[in-house]
Amino acid sequence: MRVRRGGAFGRLWWSMMSAYLADALVWTAAPLLAVRLTQDPFAVSAISAASYLPWLLFGVAAGVAADRFDRRRLLGVANVARAGVVLGAAALAAAGRMPVWGLVVLIFVAGVLETVAEEGNQALLPRVVEPSGRDAANSRVVAGTQVAQGLVAPSAAAALVAVAAAAPFVVSGVAFAAAAVLALLLPRTTAARTEAVPRAPRGGFFRQLDDGARFLWRDRPLRTLLLVTTGSATCLTLAQAALVVFVVRTLHVPDALVGVFLAVGALGSVAASALLAPAVRRIGRPWVLAGAGLVCGPPLVVFGVVPGSRAGVVVGAVAYATMSLGVAVWNSLTVSVRQHRVPDDLLGRVSGTWRTVCWVLVPLVTLAGGALARVDLRLPLVLGGVLATILAVLTARPVVRAVAAATDGGAAGPADDDAGAGQPELVGAVP
Repeated sequence: MRVRRGGAFGRLWWSMMSAYLADALVWTAAPLLAVRLTQDPFAVSAISAASYLPWLLFGVAAGVAADRFDRRRLLGVANVARAGVVLGAAALAAAGRMPVWGLVVLIFVAGVLETVAEEGNQALLPRVVEPSGRDAANSRVVAGTQVAQGLVAPSAAAALVAVAAAAPFVVSGVAFAAAAVLALLLPRTTAARTEAVPRAPRGGFFRQLDDGARFLWRDRPLRTLLLVTTGSATCLTLAQAALVVFVVRTLHVPDALVGVFLAVGALGSVAASALLAPAVRRIGRPWVLAGAGLVCGPPLVVFGVVPGSRAGVVVGAVAYATMSLGVAVWNSLTVSVRQHRVPDDLLGRVSGTWRTVCWVLVPLVTLAGGALARVDLRLPLVLGGVLATILAVLTARPVVRAVAAATDGGAAGPADDDAGAGQPELVGAVP
């Protein structure tokens, strides 16, 4: 089924892209400014840790909010709040009063609001797209996200920082405001599916939290994919903890060109969105997903050993692009599997629980990667890439079985609740 560019999905897509662009401007600008303020790679890695910590603390609660409240309004409020936060940061940066710890606080607060907005996006998309069109819709979201975050934002953030420290935050605030307006323009009733939109979940806050976690843990295919994802998310995070510092100090890429380097690497993610649907048709979703996990780790090892020369920059960019391709394919397909498997009234909570579990170790691992970078900037990349490769090889077959079971069996129901009790729990794959 083709997904129409206009209508409710079109407005949701543009709202998501505006917010993703704004997020990426902040994420890219913060470490670039931090490198100007400190020479300590551990301090820079603290900014990355702060971006993951909100999902650990508030991800499940954000999922409850997405299932309980009007998702359209939730997106609007969250994006308005994010606009206010980054515009406040712009004022501090313009006055020259933004310390490194201030950047950490900014990333954390913006991340808390991101959990709410992202769970609203994830849970709202199935209501505006028919089931037969969701693979195409998710692929379009992945493509747009990578263009916004991987191609446009890094170069734009580096250029804006060169103009003025406050510039990327000002542009980000405007983009968040645009995302809020587009979300609020969505129809009040967003349900493309033939069935009625389920009512808000009953029970108290903690009961609702428990319902999502129980569903995810008792559904064997989803539980397997979750545990596999968590392991490699940890490995890949370790590898990239001090990536910007490595690019600047080891590969000798000028500050103004860091965004260009990251944008070239992110071309792999854009390629993934174009290749995904044909690959799934020819090979099958289970094997494509397993293959995506296998191509993430080795490029990071190559990236970590390239020489600090022009040739090293080229090889590093290609390796980074290859890793990005694998991550983009994995993310797109696991989202589709969740949307296929999870009932609408649980989707926000299951998605929030998924992200919380996946990223439970990420803040600590990010700091650990920063500590390793103090010893040698190449060490996190090589170690993280090796571990990710080992885990992907060991879990390829379980991933194939899990995806086949999740997509062939339809949406899980009460009879699935205890399926797979006592089965082995797996660890390792991509975020």
